[in-house]
Amino acid sequence: MSSIVPGPQKKLEQEIDAARSGAKPLQAGDLNASAPPQEELTGLDDWPDTLRATVEAEHDRITALATNRRRTADGVLPRVVQRLDELLDQLADRLQADKPRRFGKSSATSSDDADLEPFAALLGIPSDEVPTSTGRGEHRAALRTIKQLRSQLKELETTKEHSKLTRLVTFVVRLAVVTDSAPESTAALAPIALARYANSSPDPQWNWPFDQKLAFWKQTHTTLTTT
Repeated sequence: MSSIVPGPQKKLEQEIDAARSGAKPLQAGDLNASAPPQEELTGLDDWPDTLRATVEAEHDRITALATNRRRTADGVLPRVVQRLDELLDQLADRLQADKPRRFGKSSATSSDDADLEPFAALLGIPSDEVPTSTGRGEHRAALRTIKQLRSQLKELETTKEHSKLTRLVTFVVRLAVVTDSAPESTAALAPIALARYANSSPDPQWNWPFDQKLAFWKQTHTTLTTT
Protein backbone atom coordinates (compact mmCIF):
# COMPACT_ATOMS: atom_id res chain seq x y z
CA MET A 1 0.00 0.00 0.00
CA SER A 2 1.59 3.29 -1.11
CA SER A 3 1.90 6.25 1.25
CA ILE A 4 0.64 9.69 0.28
CA VAL A 5 3.35 12.38 0.13
CA PRO A 6 1.97 15.84 0.98
CA GLY A 7 2.30 18.52 -1.68
CA PRO A 8 4.32 21.72 -1.13
CA GLN A 9 1.37 23.75 0.18
CA LYS A 10 0.25 21.00 2.56
CA LYS A 11 3.83 20.54 3.79
CA LEU A 12 4.11 24.27 4.46
CA GLU A 13 0.89 24.21 6.45
CA GLN A 14 2.22 21.30 8.49
CA GLU A 15 5.48 23.16 9.20
CA ILE A 16 3.57 26.25 10.36
CA ASP A 17 1.26 24.18 12.57
CA ALA A 18 4.27 22.44 14.13
CA ALA A 19 5.93 25.80 14.80
CA ARG A 20 2.80 27.20 16.43
CA SER A 21 2.52 24.19 18.71
CA GLY A 22 6.17 24.51 19.70
CA ALA A 23 7.02 21.10 18.28
CA LYS A 24 9.47 22.49 15.74
CA PRO A 25 11.00 25.97 15.22
CA LEU A 26 10.13 27.52 11.88
CA GLN A 27 13.16 28.19 9.69
CA ALA A 28 13.51 30.65 6.83
CA GLY A 29 13.80 27.77 4.40
CA ASP A 30 10.40 26.46 5.47
CA LEU A 31 8.73 29.59 4.12
CA ASN A 32 10.97 30.07 1.09
CA ALA A 33 12.40 27.02 -0.57
CA SER A 34 15.05 29.15 -2.30
CA ALA A 35 16.36 30.58 0.99
CA PRO A 36 19.56 28.92 2.23
CA PRO A 37 19.59 27.31 5.66
CA GLN A 38 20.51 29.80 8.37
CA GLU A 39 23.94 29.02 9.80
CA GLU A 40 24.55 29.95 13.40
CA LEU A 41 27.79 31.60 14.42
CA THR A 42 29.69 29.87 17.20
CA GLY A 43 32.55 30.84 19.46
CA LEU A 44 31.26 34.34 20.24
CA ASP A 45 29.64 33.69 23.61
CA ASP A 46 32.34 35.51 25.59
CA TRP A 47 32.49 38.50 23.25
CA PRO A 48 31.18 41.92 24.33
CA ASP A 49 27.49 42.26 23.44
CA THR A 50 27.83 45.05 20.87
CA LEU A 51 30.79 43.44 19.12
CA ARG A 52 29.03 40.08 18.94
CA ALA A 53 25.82 41.67 17.65
CA THR A 54 27.80 43.52 14.97
CA VAL A 55 29.41 40.35 13.68
CA GLU A 56 26.07 38.51 13.72
CA ALA A 57 24.37 41.28 11.74
CA GLU A 58 27.25 41.40 9.26
CA HIS A 59 27.04 37.64 8.83
CA ASP A 60 23.35 37.95 7.95
CA ARG A 61 24.06 40.74 5.45
CA ILE A 62 26.93 38.97 3.73
CA THR A 63 24.96 35.71 3.56
CA ALA A 64 22.06 37.51 1.90
CA LEU A 65 24.35 39.18 -0.64
CA ALA A 66 26.11 35.90 -1.40
CA THR A 67 22.76 34.24 -2.18
CA ASN A 68 21.46 37.07 -4.39
CA ARG A 69 18.93 38.30 -1.85
CA ARG A 70 19.66 42.00 -2.20
CA ARG A 71 16.39 43.14 -0.62
CA THR A 72 17.12 41.03 2.45
CA ALA A 73 20.65 42.46 2.64
CA ASP A 74 19.22 45.99 2.33
CA GLY A 75 16.89 45.19 5.21
CA VAL A 76 19.76 44.03 7.43
CA LEU A 77 21.97 47.00 6.55
CA PRO A 78 20.45 49.44 9.11
CA ARG A 79 21.17 46.92 11.88
CA VAL A 80 24.82 46.70 10.82
CA VAL A 81 25.04 50.50 10.68
CA GLN A 82 23.56 50.86 14.16
CA ARG A 83 25.98 48.35 15.68
CA LEU A 84 28.99 49.93 13.97
CA ASP A 85 27.92 53.33 15.27
CA GLU A 86 27.81 51.89 18.79
CA LEU A 87 31.32 50.43 18.39
CA LEU A 88 32.65 53.79 17.19
CA ASP A 89 31.00 55.50 20.14
CA GLN A 90 32.71 53.07 22.52
CA LEU A 91 36.05 53.67 20.80
CA ALA A 92 35.63 57.42 21.20
CA ASP A 93 34.92 56.92 24.90
CA ARG A 94 38.13 54.90 25.29
CA LEU A 95 40.15 57.59 23.56
CA GLN A 96 38.60 60.27 25.75
CA ALA A 97 39.47 58.25 28.84
CA ASP A 98 43.12 58.12 27.70
CA LYS A 99 43.19 61.77 26.63
CA PRO A 100 46.80 63.03 26.54
CA ARG A 101 47.80 65.51 29.17
CA ARG A 102 48.41 69.06 28.04
CA PHE A 103 52.15 68.54 28.24
CA GLY A 104 53.33 65.02 27.62
CA LYS A 105 52.02 61.63 26.63
CA SER A 106 48.70 59.96 27.17
CA SER A 107 48.31 58.03 30.39
CA ALA A 108 48.42 54.69 28.56
CA THR A 109 51.52 55.33 26.44
CA SER A 110 55.16 55.44 27.49
CA SER A 111 58.47 53.92 26.48
CA ASP A 112 58.18 51.53 29.43
CA ASP A 113 54.88 50.09 28.24
CA ALA A 114 54.60 46.57 26.82
CA ASP A 115 55.74 46.12 23.24
CA LEU A 116 53.00 47.43 20.96
CA GLU A 117 54.25 45.84 17.75
CA PRO A 118 52.26 42.58 18.14
CA PHE A 119 49.06 44.61 18.57
CA ALA A 120 50.01 46.84 15.65
CA ALA A 121 50.54 43.82 13.44
CA LEU A 122 47.02 42.62 14.21
CA LEU A 123 45.73 46.01 13.01
CA GLY A 124 47.83 45.93 9.85
CA ILE A 125 50.09 48.75 11.05
CA PRO A 126 53.71 48.41 9.82
CA SER A 127 56.32 48.27 12.56
CA ASP A 128 57.93 51.52 11.39
CA GLU A 129 54.65 53.34 12.05
CA VAL A 130 54.28 52.17 15.65
CA PRO A 131 54.50 55.33 17.79
CA THR A 132 56.52 55.74 20.95
CA SER A 133 54.00 58.30 22.14
CA THR A 134 50.85 60.08 21.01
CA GLY A 135 50.10 63.73 21.48
CA ARG A 136 47.02 65.87 21.62
CA GLY A 137 47.14 66.49 17.87
CA GLU A 138 46.91 62.79 17.00
CA HIS A 139 44.20 62.36 19.60
CA ARG A 140 42.06 65.17 18.16
CA ALA A 141 42.56 63.85 14.62
CA ALA A 142 41.41 60.39 15.72
CA LEU A 143 38.22 61.78 17.24
CA ARG A 144 37.56 63.78 14.07
CA THR A 145 37.96 60.64 11.98
CA ILE A 146 35.50 58.77 14.20
CA LYS A 147 33.01 61.60 13.71
CA GLN A 148 33.50 61.39 9.93
CA LEU A 149 33.01 57.62 9.95
CA ARG A 150 29.75 58.00 11.84
CA SER A 151 28.59 60.48 9.22
CA GLN A 152 29.52 58.00 6.50
CA LEU A 153 27.39 55.38 8.23
CA LYS A 154 24.33 57.64 8.04
CA GLU A 155 24.95 58.12 4.32
CA LEU A 156 25.39 54.38 3.74
CA GLU A 157 22.08 53.71 5.44
CA THR A 158 20.47 55.80 2.70
CA THR A 159 22.61 54.86 -0.31
CA LYS A 160 22.92 51.18 0.68
CA GLU A 161 26.39 50.88 -0.86
CA HIS A 162 27.24 47.44 0.41
CA SER A 163 30.84 47.37 -0.84
CA LYS A 164 31.73 50.50 1.13
CA LEU A 165 29.98 49.14 4.20
CA THR A 166 31.94 45.88 3.96
CA ARG A 167 35.20 47.82 4.02
CA LEU A 168 34.07 49.85 7.03
CA VAL A 169 32.91 46.76 8.91
CA THR A 170 36.27 45.09 8.27
CA PHE A 171 38.12 48.04 9.76
CA VAL A 172 35.90 48.83 12.73
CA VAL A 173 35.38 45.24 13.90
CA ARG A 174 39.09 44.44 13.80
CA LEU A 175 39.93 47.65 15.67
CA ALA A 176 37.23 46.92 18.24
CA VAL A 177 38.45 43.35 18.77
CA VAL A 178 42.00 44.55 19.48
CA THR A 179 41.18 47.61 21.60
CA ASP A 180 38.54 45.79 23.64
CA SER A 181 40.77 42.80 24.31
CA ALA A 182 43.88 44.95 24.89
CA PRO A 183 42.63 48.39 26.05
CA GLU A 184 46.18 49.47 26.91
CA SER A 185 46.90 49.63 23.17
CA THR A 186 44.04 52.02 22.36
CA ALA A 187 45.70 55.37 23.06
CA ALA A 188 48.80 54.57 21.01
CA LEU A 189 47.43 52.52 18.13
CA ALA A 190 43.84 53.61 17.49
CA PRO A 191 44.91 57.06 16.18
CA ILE A 192 47.38 55.43 13.77
CA ALA A 193 44.83 52.87 12.58
CA LEU A 194 42.20 55.58 12.06
CA ALA A 195 44.66 57.77 10.15
CA ARG A 196 45.60 54.88 7.88
CA TYR A 197 41.95 54.18 7.13
CA ALA A 198 41.22 57.86 6.46
CA ASN A 199 44.16 57.95 4.05
CA SER A 200 42.98 54.77 2.27
CA SER A 201 46.18 52.91 3.13
CA PRO A 202 46.17 49.42 1.58
CA ASP A 203 44.64 46.67 3.71
CA PRO A 204 44.49 43.11 2.32
CA GLN A 205 41.66 42.19 4.70
CA TRP A 206 39.22 44.28 2.65
CA ASN A 207 39.23 41.53 0.04
CA TRP A 208 39.07 38.58 2.41
CA PRO A 209 35.88 36.49 2.41
CA PHE A 210 33.77 36.79 5.55
CA ASP A 211 34.74 33.35 6.86
CA GLN A 212 38.43 34.26 6.72
CA LYS A 213 37.84 37.56 8.50
CA LEU A 214 35.75 35.85 11.16
CA ALA A 215 38.46 33.26 11.80
CA PHE A 216 41.02 36.05 12.18
CA TRP A 217 38.79 38.05 14.56
CA LYS A 218 38.10 35.00 16.69
CA GLN A 219 41.75 33.99 16.85
CA THR A 220 42.75 37.56 17.72
CA HIS A 221 40.20 37.74 20.51
CA THR A 222 41.24 34.36 21.91
CA THR A 223 44.95 35.21 21.77
CA LEU A 224 44.60 38.60 23.45
CA THR A 225 42.24 37.47 26.18
CA THR A 226 44.15 34.34 27.18
CA THR A 227 47.70 35.73 27.27
